[in-house]
Amino acid sequence: MAFESRLTALLNKKKWIIPLLFAFMCFYAVATILATELKLAFGSSPLDPKFAFSIGGEVCATIVAIMMTISLLPSYKRQGSYTRIFVTLLTAGCSLMFFDSMQMLIDGEADFALMNKILSICVFSVESFFVFFFWVYATYALKNDSKTTDIFNYVLSALCVIFVLIPFVNLFYPLYFTIDEFGIYHRNHDTWWICRIFMILVAICVIISIFLSKESRKTKLVISVFMGLPFAAIAGGGFQYGLSITYTTMMVSLVLIYVMQFSDTERDLYSTNRELGLATNIQKNMLPSIFPAFPDRKEFDIYALMSPAKEVGGDFYDFFLIDDTHLGIVMADVSDKGVPAALFMMASKIMIQNFTLLGQSPKQVLESANKQICMNNQLEMFVTVWLGILDLKTGIITATNAGHEKPIIKQPGKDFEILNDKHGFVVGGFASTKYSEYEIKLEKGAKLFLYTDGVPEATSSEGQFGMERTVETLNKLQAEDPSNLVKHMKETLDQYVGNNDQFDDITMLCLEFKGCDSDIISYEFPAEVNNIDAMLDPIISTLETMNVEHKTVHQIHLSLEELFANVANYAYCPDKGNIHIEFEIKKDPKELVVKIVDEGKPFNPLESEEPDFTTSVQDRKIGGLGLFIVKKTMDDIKYVRDGNKNVLVIKKKL
Repeated sequence: MAFESRLTALLNKKKWIIPLLFAFMCFYAVATILATELKLAFGSSPLDPKFAFSIGGEVCATIVAIMMTISLLPSYKRQGSYTRIFVTLLTAGCSLMFFDSMQMLIDGEADFALMNKILSICVFSVESFFVFFFWVYATYALKNDSKTTDIFNYVLSALCVIFVLIPFVNLFYPLYFTIDEFGIYHRNHDTWWICRIFMILVAICVIISIFLSKESRKTKLVISVFMGLPFAAIAGGGFQYGLSITYTTMMVSLVLIYVMQFSDTERDLYSTNRELGLATNIQKNMLPSIFPAFPDRKEFDIYALMSPAKEVGGDFYDFFLIDDTHLGIVMADVSDKGVPAALFMMASKIMIQNFTLLGQSPKQVLESANKQICMNNQLEMFVTVWLGILDLKTGIITATNAGHEKPIIKQPGKDFEILNDKHGFVVGGFASTKYSEYEIKLEKGAKLFLYTDGVPEATSSEGQFGMERTVETLNKLQAEDPSNLVKHMKETLDQYVGNNDQFDDITMLCLEFKGCDSDIISYEFPAEVNNIDAMLDPIISTLETMNVEHKTVHQIHLSLEELFANVANYAYCPDKGNIHIEFEIKKDPKELVVKIVDEGKPFNPLESEEPDFTTSVQDRKIGGLGLFIVKKTMDDIKYVRDGNKNVLVIKKKL
């Protein structure tokens, strides 16, 4: 492998090199300014005005290089070899100007004659390296990978090493220059021209590459500008020794390259980043991200996060209440990453949620979504899905798995264990795919952990994180609530991966089932007077079994009998209908809650007129006494007209 290839491979592999080169630039600028101040304050000979002008130009050029590097640092990892080579080219130029400025500062200082010789050697050596790196940059910019370019790479790599070493001959023989007894630099005009041979050869190779390249005229013009200005400066420097503007001109050329080449790149990058930022926000807003998600629901606790490998990812999770007693839970992974996967992910998420909210079972939801996706899936993408519907009253999850990772479950008093559920085919594969369902019974205090393959496949130098380590980590965190469990799991993954790049999207969800504080019992009867006893029996029997105070039971019996009779006599008259009854015994605080629902005429009992107790029984208007007793004996009564339904809820502390 040629020196050029080894060098670019090193730049790509070692990510710390670019920040280190930036630090060198800063050092060169500061050191040159301080050395100039010391020369002016303590130097034994005055600073030549031509030297002062040249040093000032080189310091300014170094500062400009630092500013350009600062603008490139945030994006150098994304932009790859091209930017890394450009920053290295800037650093080589700054090194060249640093040695050149230091040589001019000590020129004429007899005590520093040896240092003058060493710095002059460094100038010629670094110049060859700088010129060679321009060739490397030009090769990448022109994207010329012909056999001719390969030959140039090998030849120029070898010549670069030779011309970097040739200046050290000056330690023994004045090939390029001499330093007299007064510490003054003198150019050897007979052989000094040798140092320009390599620069001329590189220029010839670049010109040939420009003609061979198929890149745009703009890129070719950028490369030509870099060569033209420095050669003009070299010619000028040959007539006026001491006016060192060659290296400053080279840096000015680099500024022009930056403006002409990188301005378009940065503008395109800004536009791309802006669009990716919008896509990231849209994707985040598509997923439930406000926690606690259901603060008023005590039956469960849930938490989830997604960490995409790119700006946007293909993983997604979802959870939503289907009705008061059922929770939908989704964990999915699209077959690709980036923007296409994100778009496919959003379409899949919407379809799965919509079909679930329509009342379909998990099996039916995936079959419906699969058919829709397969109808127009030209990119042949697919998604693995785990979908479950949790009955919040019983703790039973009805689930189906379309090629997704196996869920991990912890029952009370046990460790986390992988559930070996039955897998179906992925969603988006074949329109005729059928799926099967299974049930999971979550006891109170049980936890369900769902994830995508980015968790077990998180990679470090030790290999993949793996399922065994995943379960071990979960068991260490089993006492944590869902939020802390997921967050600590992510921290563990980050520590394991270390400085390695994230290979895949990482998505996790944890659900803890806490169960209901009470059991809701519901039933329905025709709204007829002769059914009132049957309507009352389940409630009164439950209260008597609990040894509730007789007075309280009597008040409840009397109130419910009145309310049931009102519905039976007036709600549907003259038609017939049903009365739906739900009741539960809450534990904290201990109270009876009864919900009475009918689809009869709108009637709010709270607005009924109270009896006038100031008149005699004979003169008192008939009606209203029963409802008055209900209001006075029950602790809380609420009424709402829900669509075509009368909904009345009463509460009584036990």
